[in-house]
Amino acid sequence: MSSILLKDIIPTDILQEIQDAFSEFTGMAAIITDTKGIPITKGSGFTKFCMEMTRKSKEGARKCEACDRQGAFYTMQSGKAAVYSCHAGLTDYASPILLNGGFIGSFIGGQVRTEPVNEDEIRAKAVEYGLDPDEYVEAAKATNEIKREEIDKAADFLSRLAGILSRMAFQSYKTIMQNHEMKEDAKSRSDFMMKFSNELKQNVSEMYNFFSAGKENEMTYEQLDKKVYSLFARTMELGSIVEDKVDYINIKNGDFKLNETIYNINSVVEMKIKEFTDQSDTEAGLISYSIDDNVPDKLVGDPARIGSLIGKLIESSRRYNSDAWISLNISSRKRSYSTELIIKITDGGNGIEKNRLEFMRNYLSNRGLSDEHDDEFDMTGFSLAGYHINAMSGEFELNSEIGKGTEFIIRIPQLEVTGG
Repeated sequence: MSSILLKDIIPTDILQEIQDAFSEFTGMAAIITDTKGIPITKGSGFTKFCMEMTRKSKEGARKCEACDRQGAFYTMQSGKAAVYSCHAGLTDYASPILLNGGFIGSFIGGQVRTEPVNEDEIRAKAVEYGLDPDEYVEAAKATNEIKREEIDKAADFLSRLAGILSRMAFQSYKTIMQNHEMKEDAKSRSDFMMKFSNELKQNVSEMYNFFSAGKENEMTYEQLDKKVYSLFARTMELGSIVEDKVDYINIKNGDFKLNETIYNINSVVEMKIKEFTDQSDTEAGLISYSIDDNVPDKLVGDPARIGSLIGKLIESSRRYNSDAWISLNISSRKRSYSTELIIKITDGGNGIEKNRLEFMRNYLSNRGLSDEHDDEFDMTGFSLAGYHINAMSGEFELNSEIGKGTEFIIRIPQLEVTGG
C-alpha cells in the first residue's frame, strides 16, 4: 500500500474542511502532509509570523519544510502523536494518518508558544533569514501563548481525529477496491460510490457545524470527539453495507475466501465495542462485555469476520431494543484438536415473537442465500451472518422469550497458538 496516496482516498476538499474546522475550534494552525511532509492542503489559521515572514524567507521556508518532515518522521516511527519545537521556537504537534497500519500522511497543528518571546533569539533568527528584526519580533509576540497542558489536550484530540481519518481512509480504500471488483454493471458501482461520497461530505459538513458550536458553547475536547466520531460511524456503517454486498456477490460467484491469521480476541472485542459506545446515541452503560480467563491469548481464524459477526448481532439487538442492556461474553472450551470459541450476546429487551424467531432461524440456516429476503436483515448485513458462521465451520443458537430478552450463541472452532 506504500504507493497509495492520501488525497486519492479522501478528496482534498474534504481533508481541507476537516482541517479548517479543527483550526477554528482550537485557535491553532493546522496542515495535512503526505508521507514526506509535503503539504497536500492549504494551511489553516497560519500566523503572520509563520506564513507571511518565516516561510517567505528562502532559509526559513527550507527549515519549515524540514520541520514538517520531522513531524511526519516522528509520527511514522512511533505511530502516535508527537509534540515538538520548530526551528523558530514555536510548539507544533503531529499525528499519523494510517491505512491498514501503513503510514500515508500526517495531521500537523500548532504554531503556538508556551513561554514569552525571547527577543534576542528572534532578532538573531531575523538576521539569519534576512528579515526585519523589529517586525519579526512583533509578529512573534502576536502568536498565541498557550499552556503546555492545553497543547497536550489539543494534541490528544488531534490524535483521535487522525485516527478517525485513518479509519475513514481504510473504509474509502476498501469501498473503492471492492467496487472495482464487483461483477455488476457500471451503474451499480457508480451509485454506490456516489452514495458513499455524498454521505462522507454530509458528515464532514455536520462535523464542521459541531466544531463551530463547540467553540461557542465551550465544549470540551472529549465531548466534541464523541460527536465527531458518531458522524464518521455512519460512514463506516455505509462502507460495511458495500462490503457485505461485495461478499454476497463473491459468494454467488464462488470467490468467497476466509482471511485467517493469528489474532487476539480481546483486541477484536474491544475495538468492536468501542464502535458502539463512542457513538453519541449509545450510552456506554447499556453495552457490557466479559472475556473468560480460559480464552487463549492467540488464536488462528478470521478476526475481521468474527468482529463483523459480533457487530451485526449487537446492531440487531439495538435495532429491536434500542434502550435495553446488551451483554457480550466470550468463552472457550477444548473440542477435539481445536479450541471452540463461544460468543454469547444477550439483551434485556422485549424478546422476539415466535413466528419472527423461527423466520430468523431459518434465514440464518439458509445462510441468507434463499430467495426470501428481509430488508431489516439486509440493512445490517445480517443476511450474511449465517453464511460466515457456516464458512468458519461454526454453529449458532438463537433463543428468545417475550418480556425477558434474546440470547444468541455462536460456536466457532479455532486453533490455539502456543509457544513463541
